[in-house]
Amino acid sequence: MTARHGERGFTLIELMVTVAIIGVLAVLAMVGYAKWVRSSKTAEATAMVATIKGQQETYRGETFKYLDCSGTKSLTTHYPSGAPGQQKQTWNTAACGSDVVCLAFKRLNVTADSKVYFVYSCSAGPADGTAVSGFSGRAYGTATDTWNIVRAVGNLNGDAIQSTYESSSFDSTIWSVNSDE
Repeated sequence: MTARHGERGFTLIELMVTVAIIGVLAVLAMVGYAKWVRSSKTAEATAMVATIKGQQETYRGETFKYLDCSGTKSLTTHYPSGAPGQQKQTWNTAACGSDVVCLAFKRLNVTADSKVYFVYSCSAGPADGTAVSGFSGRAYGTATDTWNIVRAVGNLNGDAIQSTYESSSFDSTIWSVNSDE
């Protein structure tokens, strides 16, 4: 009889531990990737809000007032007109037709390079001394000068919770609510 020397292999326990480690690493990678994808989508909102604010300032420089794109002070009329969601929507101000919100964004010369995940609105008002508030009752201040508020609303993961990004002419901050929804 010959003795077995030098034969090596993996035991079942070693193989199971290796598979478990690979599984944990895969889960961590997927969570990190999902967070990265969400943050890249939310970058659209902050960039577009900043662009709209910049175009509002240009408009004010020419007309001495801001443009009320949404047609209401409530910021409930958006462009693109579809519901915010996981699917991108077309931003095409060249084909507005009679859509007054689209025509207002066209007048501001706001464009997007591609389809967008968020819908956008902006309202404006005169220096009439009224209190101006934004999303969730955020108090911006008293209208001692013409003012505007720009808002982006999106629902990136299809649940009932929406992400909201908002900024105003009162300050340069872009506020976010539920940015990680």
